[in-house]
Amino acid sequence: MNRCDIIIPIYNAYDALVECIDSVIANTDLNKNGLILINDCSSDEKIKPYLDKLSKKHNKINLTILDNEKNLGFVGTVNKGMKYSTNDVLLLNSDTVVGKEWLEKIKKCAYSMPKVATVTPLSNNATLVSVPKGLQRNEVPVDMDIDKYNDMIDKCSYHDYPEIPTGHGFCMYIKREVLDLVGFFDEKTFERGYGEENDFSFRCIDYGYRNIMCDDVLVYHKESQSFSGERQKVIEEHLKKLEKRYPEYKTYLDDWCMRFPINYICKNVEYYTNINKKRNILILIHDWETNTGGTTLHVKDLVNNLKDKYNFHVLYKNDFGYVLHSYFGTEENVIYFPSVDTITKFNRYNSQYREMVRDIILAFAIDTIHIHHMIAHYFDIANLAKEYHLNSIITLHDYYSLCPSINLLYCGEKYCLDLDNKDCTKCLSMSNKINNNIINDWQNDWHSFLKKFNKIIVPSEDAKKRINHFYNDLTIEAIEHGIDIKPEKYEMVIGDKFNVAFIGVMCNHKGGNILNQLIKIDKNNVMYHVFGKSEISSLTKNRNNYIFHGKYKREELANLLIENNINLICFFQIWPETYSYTLNEAVASGIPVLSFDIGAGAERVKKYNLGWTINKDSSLNEISEKINSIYNNKEEYFKVMESINNYKIKTTKEMSDEYEKIYDKNISKTKCHEDILRKILKEESKNISSGSNERLNAILNSTKWKLINKIKFSPKFVSFVRRIRARRKK
Repeated sequence: MNRCDIIIPIYNAYDALVECIDSVIANTDLNKNGLILINDCSSDEKIKPYLDKLSKKHNKINLTILDNEKNLGFVGTVNKGMKYSTNDVLLLNSDTVVGKEWLEKIKKCAYSMPKVATVTPLSNNATLVSVPKGLQRNEVPVDMDIDKYNDMIDKCSYHDYPEIPTGHGFCMYIKREVLDLVGFFDEKTFERGYGEENDFSFRCIDYGYRNIMCDDVLVYHKESQSFSGERQKVIEEHLKKLEKRYPEYKTYLDDWCMRFPINYICKNVEYYTNINKKRNILILIHDWETNTGGTTLHVKDLVNNLKDKYNFHVLYKNDFGYVLHSYFGTEENVIYFPSVDTITKFNRYNSQYREMVRDIILAFAIDTIHIHHMIAHYFDIANLAKEYHLNSIITLHDYYSLCPSINLLYCGEKYCLDLDNKDCTKCLSMSNKINNNIINDWQNDWHSFLKKFNKIIVPSEDAKKRINHFYNDLTIEAIEHGIDIKPEKYEMVIGDKFNVAFIGVMCNHKGGNILNQLIKIDKNNVMYHVFGKSEISSLTKNRNNYIFHGKYKREELANLLIENNINLICFFQIWPETYSYTLNEAVASGIPVLSFDIGAGAERVKKYNLGWTINKDSSLNEISEKINSIYNNKEEYFKVMESINNYKIKTTKEMSDEYEKIYDKNISKTKCHEDILRKILKEESKNISSGSNERLNAILNSTKWKLINKIKFSPKFVSFVRRIRARRKK
């Protein structure tokens, strides 16, 4: 390969300079290449003696030391070096550290294709070539030095050498043929630095040359991102000059930064770095982005409590396809997969889905699969778990395993298992557009599916009994959810009005119709309240004995209940809920509960004397009488209050400790298949670049891009990011 002269302009920064030169001498063949050090009139008195000593110590290698008679600045100094050399050159900042075989790999990249002008390697801190978080500063992983990090990057690299809009002057390889044709940096226009490498790169593009990135080498860059007011002014002036001189290239650069087509390379480094540090758990769920229901809250609690020990990968489907949301401690990232072909959401198997999940298992070194809902997922997952000897767990948060209706409500009105005469075909047609009675076949398939898991979990003993009634040979464990809510010591006052509240979403199957009727018949001592949303329009209007408070935040609920002197909270759901977060929220507020005698909520009320239960088939008059009897029996009421004050609510930490023991059982060793990881990320990149605007918007509105918009960019891209923000607002 051609000889290359490494040019390092020097101005003070002694400690960084020593580390930089040590790394270059240790990791570069300076018999076949040259090192040109140019002292730009450093004011630090340690610099010149150091360079003199260096010259004597390394007199057998191609080392040249030049001294400027006056300070030329970065542009003038590197121009001097490029004119002094007759070979290819590599411009290297003095605050960098290089690793093994760095120059050989960069050279290989430079000569891997025709018409290459510049090559820029990856860095922890070099804006558009930064990894793993693109366009921002990063640090090398704490458990790696530069050599180990480079070894890892080389192992997982695509070796793609993608084209980039401009080279970056922190470490930029330039071919001699290009310098001879295009010339040197524009010293007159960019005398004080910043923008000169962009101007040079754009000139190269005019000549039909390319600027490319070497994606299998990382050069560490220490550059501070704090700039003085004077420096910031220079940067803004030079940006205007660039934009005026190259309006088309500047627009392309803005668009490139917004699309960020090399994001797959950044992701690859980030994923590969993190996957191998901890065990990896794949979670399947039906929703992650918008749902605040019990299942999603439960899984988020698990992830938040255990993400320091495990990597969690949450797979779910949204409007655009499948999404894999990965959590690496405090870091998170997202991969988008396309939808799979399907005719109905009730298919049990899907070959495309199987291939997607198989790739996820191998690419992310999955050793445990924990299913929390099977909507939009397929039974192939159980067979894959068996095939790859994974620890397989499923939590049944509702009754989807018994019926597609999920909550066992016949035609949306009555709990179906108590009904003697029911038409399942009619119900399935109304609720799911299924025109045949598929229940037996559904349950047979689910039974076979559930038997393949190492562990089956439900949130309550009540749910366990109901599911075991159908699948009596399954071993099911009940693990109650945890909730982080501080119990209140409520000094209860029962006055002339007995304040009765309903919390959550008011709809028919959660007692909305019952409340509507109670308001009409209770005229005297009861005042009803709703805290939450209502699907029944009449319940959004206040009356003499009723107040609609509207939506609330979970952390505000206790204060709202206490401020309104709530004495009793009713739960008149007509299906057997498997857990009920709202019941624990009520009890944590220090308020007794009246519940229909069905489901997990009623189970806890009776077990811990947290209130009263009443038959779910009770008439309105019986319900009204029960409320009044509670009001009138103060002695019994305050015994319940005492039980509530003594009740210890299970925390999310206590719950997570139980799951940690389960996650650590039946573990087989797995490893990341980096070839499959690369394939996934590359395919995602292609799908995004050729996909819809909605897909791009989903990414630009993702957590990562929100984070990027919050951090302080290097001033080199301040103007570009402003444009990105403006486009996102449109």
